[in-house]
Amino acid sequence: MNLRTRFAMVTGVIVLVVVALVGVGAYVAATNQLFNQVDDSLDTRVNQIAEALQRNNRPMVPGFRQRNPLTDELLQTEFDAVTQIIDPTSGIVATAGKVDLPEHERDKDMATNGDGFHRETLKLESDKFRVLTVAMPNGVLIKVGKNVNDIDNAIGGMRTWFIGIALAGFALAAIAGWMFASKVSKPIELLASSADDIARTEDLDHNVDVKGASEVTKLASSFNTMLTALRRSVARQRQLVQDASHELRTPLTSLRANTELLQRPSLSADERQSILVDMRAEIDELTELSSELSALATDQKAAEVPTLVDLREIADEIATRARRRTTGDITVSSIGNTQVTARLHQLERAVGNLVDNAIKFSPSGSDVAIIINDGRIVVQDNGPGIANADKPHVFDRFYRATATRSLPGSGLGLAIVAQFAEDHGIATIVEDAPNGGAVVGLQF
Repeated sequence: MNLRTRFAMVTGVIVLVVVALVGVGAYVAATNQLFNQVDDSLDTRVNQIAEALQRNNRPMVPGFRQRNPLTDELLQTEFDAVTQIIDPTSGIVATAGKVDLPEHERDKDMATNGDGFHRETLKLESDKFRVLTVAMPNGVLIKVGKNVNDIDNAIGGMRTWFIGIALAGFALAAIAGWMFASKVSKPIELLASSADDIARTEDLDHNVDVKGASEVTKLASSFNTMLTALRRSVARQRQLVQDASHELRTPLTSLRANTELLQRPSLSADERQSILVDMRAEIDELTELSSELSALATDQKAAEVPTLVDLREIADEIATRARRRTTGDITVSSIGNTQVTARLHQLERAVGNLVDNAIKFSPSGSDVAIIINDGRIVVQDNGPGIANADKPHVFDRFYRATATRSLPGSGLGLAIVAQFAEDHGIATIVEDAPNGGAVVGLQF
């Protein structure tokens, strides 16, 4: 069952329930009101007859029934009413009306006790009567009845109308709900169709048309935003694979050439040892490249939750580890607030890459400084610096400046720093140091 049909059914059922409740309430109220009016008229007539009988105090003639007597107490102005006076010993002694009202055992009990009354609705011949029976203190029973065929027909007609209105309301609400749901679901169906097409063709270049400003169009806009993010992600992945393939080709080619050289029987021991040293260097380069590629390919935003971290503590730990790999000193200085919100391990990797990059491009034995100043962390080296033409590209994957292509490295260290900055919505920094070196870092 699709959305339109479900919405139409739910709308119709709600309207049906509401109309049914209102109809039942109106039906019950109207029925009670009509029968209460009949009962009130019967009560009034019984009171009039009882007062007249007590006022006249005429004895009843046993065994003799007066049909339609014209006395004041039995004179009827309503043609559809029936009146009977019943003596406990001789039965009906006076009656007015076209039919006789039946007696019941409880009537005899009330006559014996000289007290009580009861109401009932009877079917006499083809007519329906509402009957009231009242016992007088002397045992005489007064029975009055009124034909309620008109009321019964009115109630039946009202019942039919209520059912018809409820069904009509259900149908109209279902149709209106179906039309409304069709209008609402059309963009959803278009969105679902587009998603199916994209999943089938794997073509992310087409967006969903967005019109209006409803919640559904907002969903379509979000879908288009997701497609844009997917396109960027796929483009980055393709570029990463292409760049990685290109970068892997050089060390693999060198390894293959060295293995072929090792197969030569004429190699001396010194030559063989030199080739093995070169191969180990190539393997180390491949290992570093593999590690950097894994760091770039991992979705750190999903793997780690940002927390409050202290840049000074992280810088001190990284400096301590880096001092073991260089003959120069790694200094750390901080001013102002040093706490930021970041993914701890990703931050450690980014700052560590900045320090390693500075050590690699600094002369042997020179110092490297880590400087923290109110959410800004930079690493300053004493190397040759970065040319202005290279500064916009130093954070690109596998980018190597002309002056540094002979140096070892994967070309991914600063790309990992750039990815960290993108994930955290912060800026990267590339500046010239006062002493001619480079200042590279992050601004939170």
